[in-house]
Amino acid sequence: MVYSYRRRKEEGEDKKMEIDLVKEKRLLEARISELESRMAPIQKELKEKRERLMHVKALLPKEQIESFSSPGNKLPRGFWAKMARELGLVVGCDSAHRVVIREAPETHKSIPHICKYDGKNYP
Repeated sequence: MVYSYRRRKEEGEDKKMEIDLVKEKRLLEARISELESRMAPIQKELKEKRERLMHVKALLPKEQIESFSSPGNKLPRGFWAKMARELGLVVGCDSAHRVVIREAPETHKSIPHICKYDGKNYP
């Protein structure tokens, strides 16, 4: 049902084209509505599962999180926030990494990583 204005040969084609386009519009709207209604429960479950995964990751103990890293590798996303939470530190508006450096320097030094704040490579 793709039309080109250049291909119109008769005046009556305008009306036919408009009728066909209105029909196609209705069909597309109905199909989109059907697809959205089928996707809604899946999207809801996906959102719930992602939230649960974030919660589970936040509850992982420090030792398990450290096993993901080795010197020179990036720590997993949210590592410093988890570390600060485990240590009972209040992060507020500051970076969790900076809070751990400031409030628990020995813990910071014990975690193998390349620190982006002081430029040191910790074993």
